[in-house]
Amino acid sequence: MNTERWLSETARGAQASDIRELLKLTARPDMISLAGGLPDPALFPVEEYEVAMSRVMTTHGRQALQYSTTEGLTELRELLVQNLAGEGIECPDGIENVILTTGSQQALELVGKLFIEPGDTILVEAPSYLGAIQAFSLRQPRYEAVEMDDQGLKVDLLAEKVAALKKEGRAPKFLYTVPTFQNPAGVCLSLERRKALLELAEREDFLIIEDDPYGRLRFRGEPLPSLKSLDRTGRVITLRTFSKTLAPGLRTGYVIGNPEFLRRIVILKQSADLCSPALTQYIILEMLKDGAMEKYIQKVIQVYGHKEQVMAAALKATQAETGASWNEPEGGMFFWLQLPEGLDAGNLLFKALEAGVAYVKGPAFYTNETAGRNCLRLNFSQPSESQITRGIERLASIIQEARQIPAGR
Repeated sequence: MNTERWLSETARGAQASDIRELLKLTARPDMISLAGGLPDPALFPVEEYEVAMSRVMTTHGRQALQYSTTEGLTELRELLVQNLAGEGIECPDGIENVILTTGSQQALELVGKLFIEPGDTILVEAPSYLGAIQAFSLRQPRYEAVEMDDQGLKVDLLAEKVAALKKEGRAPKFLYTVPTFQNPAGVCLSLERRKALLELAEREDFLIIEDDPYGRLRFRGEPLPSLKSLDRTGRVITLRTFSKTLAPGLRTGYVIGNPEFLRRIVILKQSADLCSPALTQYIILEMLKDGAMEKYIQKVIQVYGHKEQVMAAALKATQAETGASWNEPEGGMFFWLQLPEGLDAGNLLFKALEAGVAYVKGPAFYTNETAGRNCLRLNFSQPSESQITRGIERLASIIQEARQIPAGR
């Protein structure tokens, strides 16, 4: 049966995630996956979850197994507001400034529904998080990408682009940005540029969608304030997740922003899933209250920081073979490699998979899929230290062969 004729245009245009498809290929026992942005499962605080679950069942069992409000558990939202105040993020309307979502990926989809009409212009970083591109693309926007460097988004280029777009009658609705340990580039937007970005958004009248999944995962360097903590006009909407600070299996995130926007998101969420699971919200509440989450984060920072150093050392040891360049991250989960011009990371991926190592090719992170062909993303959070070293060695051999450099040179 030809099923295509029943499909909507939206369904026909939907693209599978490169990472999700790639993860299907990494099930081989000999495969070293440097691809997905997955936490290290060995670090999951299983015993602490057991304690939290037992406590939830004892004190809130029936409520935890019932539907929740669409906005999310009141007690959890109250605690989040309290914690946000400690970061300098003001919630003048209390819990009305925070809603829970089923992971921050759902928040991205809801933001797309909230703001994007087909043909609307939105601004993204180049490269950008592919999950956001996937979510927004269902709404058929016109993307305008802005380059980055080791200090993050080039705000001066952004200003030039916004001015040019407005002259064309294409004023952008919002900028989507991952300013802290950017995915995939791993860089942080400097404090100077953060302030300049907020000034530009106010002057040129566009919103900022700040995606902040990795902000707590800093190994070195001085912490940077979130864009939301610097926001004085309510122009920033911040998305966060517990996937990196507790576990992705909880599928819980939250949105911080203007109550008027959040009320609209709640209506859109009602038609999507009614509410996020009450059980996981209660578990998160317990983990926050007893300090288990903070303890876990500190352990993650220590382990990931060491793994990052292992990957950095392996990359440096093989740089003569690969000719690659990169910016060493101070946190997060990723290295972004740039190979010599002329090499195609997509073509090399087939040989890499045959050799037992996986990564994500660069074009997946661009709205223009001809860009980033000589780039690739590597993850260091999930693989073991020995897997990182062996994976980089395998990858270096593939790249060396493609560059036609004799072994041992």
